[in-house]
Amino acid sequence: MPLIHDLWPEGLLTRPGRDVDAPCVVLLHGLGASMEDLVGVADFVDPEGRFRWIFPNAPVRPVRINGGRPVRAWYDIYGLDSHSAEDVEGLQGMARRLSALLDHEAGKGSSIILGGFSQGGAMSLYTALHVSYATKAVLALSAYLPSRTHLPAATAKSPPIFWAHGKQDAVLPFSYMEIAQQIMEPLGYAVSTHHYPMDHTLCEDELLDLRAFLYTLG
Repeated sequence: MPLIHDLWPEGLLTRPGRDVDAPCVVLLHGLGASMEDLVGVADFVDPEGRFRWIFPNAPVRPVRINGGRPVRAWYDIYGLDSHSAEDVEGLQGMARRLSALLDHEAGKGSSIILGGFSQGGAMSLYTALHVSYATKAVLALSAYLPSRTHLPAATAKSPPIFWAHGKQDAVLPFSYMEIAQQIMEPLGYAVSTHHYPMDHTLCEDELLDLRAFLYTLG
């Protein structure tokens, strides 16, 4: 079934799986990037086509941390330090839009795995944990935990989380993953953390670990 333009007018790329109802991985790009940036992950992580993959574009919007210049962004970012205010309204609005996209894909009989890089990973965490969208897993790649002071406790339906981060990350410091883990695990979340000798990027060892994680999901 083709995706109707009205559901995601910003555009998206897809890579089909072997089966129409294969589990669907929806991967969100980082701030200022685009849907093309993560497409290679699918071929490296899933050459057999056990999963369907979807890469949506974020809307173009002004971003304060970017001097107010418009770029592709899932929500506005006011700052990256631990005391910065957050665009909660933007997070909520985008989570609603993503939920409609995920519902469309789940309607094909697929379970949903939601993830992303940097801001895309943060958006995935928010959608799955704060909005409680029913995902099979969450993939947080060099991300951070938004609205961390308001994170609800895990339930029996909360998804496992794969979190990968670079030890030399100068954009979102490695400590952001450690802080998130310290918050999430006491609340009952299952967080599998992985670290690598890299900056704010992806690496081969990380993708191999991601491949192994995805294949445990069946």
